[in-house]
Amino acid sequence: MERVGADHAVVSGITMIETPGHTPGHMSVLIEDGGQQLLVTGDALTHPSVSFEKPDWQPTTDQNPELAAKTRRTLLDRAASDGLLLVGYHLPWPGVGRAEAKDGAWRYVAEG
Repeated sequence: MERVGADHAVVSGITMIETPGHTPGHMSVLIEDGGQQLLVTGDALTHPSVSFEKPDWQPTTDQNPELAAKTRRTLLDRAASDGLLLVGYHLPWPGVGRAEAKDGAWRYVAEG
């Protein structure tokens, strides 16, 4: 096993993205193919309403609440501006959607 840092390309088209705060060293996985991008968020986004609409709220499960909030804002900003498809373990069925920027916050929009 090898510890990797920010924007580490595992292989062509698969990049590890640092998304710390929920847990130390938390990473998300960016998968790119044919001009499309999918981000597997892991535990960086833990609730379809709270994480998107109130990213500064601090769930008790975040080990570093301030850093987790900053990470959520950065991640959602990138997801909305780049049109990333998001896969999240805590997002409602089918667990795939997009972030839509709205009035200084974001909204989760499910795909499919």
